[in-house]
Amino acid sequence: MLYPHRIACLRAFLVALLTLGPVSSTPTSQAGLRIHDDRGHLPTVWPPPQQISSSGPKVSLNGPVTIVTGNATDSATINTVKNVVSSAGGKVTVSSQATGHGTQIFIGTEAENAAAATVAKALTGSSADGLADDGYVLASGNYEKQPSVVLNGVDTRGTFYAAQTLRQLVDGHHVPGVKVRDWPLMAIRGSIEGFYGVPWSHQARLDQFVFYGKHKLNTYIYTPKDDPLLRSKWRTLYSGDEITQLKELVDVANTNHVDFTFALSPGLDLCYSSDDDFNATVTKFNQVRDFGVRNFYIALDDVPLEFHCDSDKQKWKHTNNYTWIADAQAYYLNRVQKEYIEPNDLNDLETVPTNYHGSEPDPYKEEFGTKLNKKIRIQWTGEGVFSDQITVDSVVQADKTYVTDNLYLWDNFPVNDANRDRLFLNPLTGRAADLYKHLLGFTSNPMEQPYASMPALANFGDYTWNGPAYDANKSMAAALQELAGNDKGVYEAVVAFADLNQNWPYRKPEVHSPQLSKDMEEFWNARNNSAATNGGHSNSRGHVKKDGTRGLQDRLALLTTFPDVLPRMAMKGFASDVEPWSTVAVQWAKACQHLISMLDALDDGDKSKADQEYETAQKWVKKTKAKTVDDRNDKGEDLPNSITPVTAEQAFTSFLGNATAIYKDQ
Repeated sequence: MLYPHRIACLRAFLVALLTLGPVSSTPTSQAGLRIHDDRGHLPTVWPPPQQISSSGPKVSLNGPVTIVTGNATDSATINTVKNVVSSAGGKVTVSSQATGHGTQIFIGTEAENAAAATVAKALTGSSADGLADDGYVLASGNYEKQPSVVLNGVDTRGTFYAAQTLRQLVDGHHVPGVKVRDWPLMAIRGSIEGFYGVPWSHQARLDQFVFYGKHKLNTYIYTPKDDPLLRSKWRTLYSGDEITQLKELVDVANTNHVDFTFALSPGLDLCYSSDDDFNATVTKFNQVRDFGVRNFYIALDDVPLEFHCDSDKQKWKHTNNYTWIADAQAYYLNRVQKEYIEPNDLNDLETVPTNYHGSEPDPYKEEFGTKLNKKIRIQWTGEGVFSDQITVDSVVQADKTYVTDNLYLWDNFPVNDANRDRLFLNPLTGRAADLYKHLLGFTSNPMEQPYASMPALANFGDYTWNGPAYDANKSMAAALQELAGNDKGVYEAVVAFADLNQNWPYRKPEVHSPQLSKDMEEFWNARNNSAATNGGHSNSRGHVKKDGTRGLQDRLALLTTFPDVLPRMAMKGFASDVEPWSTVAVQWAKACQHLISMLDALDDGDKSKADQEYETAQKWVKKTKAKTVDDRNDKGEDLPNSITPVTAEQAFTSFLGNATAIYKDQ
């Protein structure tokens, strides 16, 4: 069955075939959707557009530039374009009509600014009309003998996304000659703050929304497990500073075209049949609806499969297959949908069931899906709580099992609440390119560290927008470059740090700091080869540039620069987030440097120096055991410095073990 947004995507694709001419044969998805990418020398755009091509001469922004808005009033779009022009050296004027002077940038939907649609048709053959939600047309060229750029969205968010593409296309003082026709393949693209542990700070959430806007992520679900007012004290209303902060969160999310979804988790003590608890639910929802929230979610994950009141026990008789709890949950959710969501003209309710993973049928899932109002969206985590692979077959089966056409992924990547001593900086992989045909979308459950989660979230932005064009390694490299900034040395350090933290334990086979591990393997191979050619004595120090040990030594030297280099990143929060792990990386690097010096001393026959270097290495290793990461218990109590951070543990401990064996063998 085709969902409405999939029909819109297909319609947009067919229209695009007629308006942009022949489509390139590569790359091609399994379903045959061909991505037009005749970019020539165009800058790279993230997420990759559905269709982009070079077209004619570049348009100057270095001079008088008029932003022609018609009736468009979206401040985020206008400000983005103004900043783009100012950075390119232009002098900006904002006008509701074209001025006939200098470069004209037309922005808006057809309803907001008919001129934008007219210019889009003139420069590309078609306006944004007919594209899927959030789609847009961007083009540059001459319109009525005047240098012009057009950002024509199918909706206001689409125009905002066109501005994000423009921001990436500007090269110096110019916009290259370009035609872009673009739309997302998935309707839901974003994150769910659904982890256990220390919730994100208020400022971190605000920064997330700005980041999401830039990466065309449109969804944020607010449901941190250790926020008591969402879970253990869910009936309690917000007050004081909590209200002020929630209002600001919603305002900033809306400004950046992110749907702020408020998710309540009442299942620990909810009475499903109770009028009082229904009223408590809608009272809590009403409080945040007054702030501008239009998306609501009831999370029933990680709750006991039991009733908490006599009325539920009487209404739904207990059986051995859990259909009784499914019936009760569906009753409660349906009531919220019919008696609250629909009368208030809100977006359809969303939920995650108690049994939220695995695609094979079971009585709970089938009963839950059968009884649930078909408008309600259901989240699912894949075949496991953590899913290495998500395939089309798995999703198709899950659609059937949950009896729904409104399934979307709660993707527990890169969340680290089950491994709070680690960071997961692997790129997103293992998600089939054409899942967009069978799902509404994805929300990533990120790490407790909001800024360190940004690389993976950028991956999700690229994948959910255009899965067939998604390249995990290129997407990750671009995200790290963005966070690092333009300093080459900073970027190299960030890449090296990310390498140390590629150890997601649910991927098969597991990956452990691949570049560091490679350098260490080459180091030992070089020593072994040197020993073989020197009568059993390694004596590698005089041959470091020839024998392969240089790579590891250079990498270790780079790791020791983290305290000075990472704080220079463009995204300052990343360096702060990862400081416990970067500190441990420095300690391990220094330990390994002293171990290498110990090996050199042994090669030279200097046992005294070898003893000294080994002892110093052990002191650095001891430093890596310190507890420097904060935590929070299930009572909501903060636990400062209660976790020992771990980074590249397998590689470093293996190196320590090998070096120690050589030392003790002397």
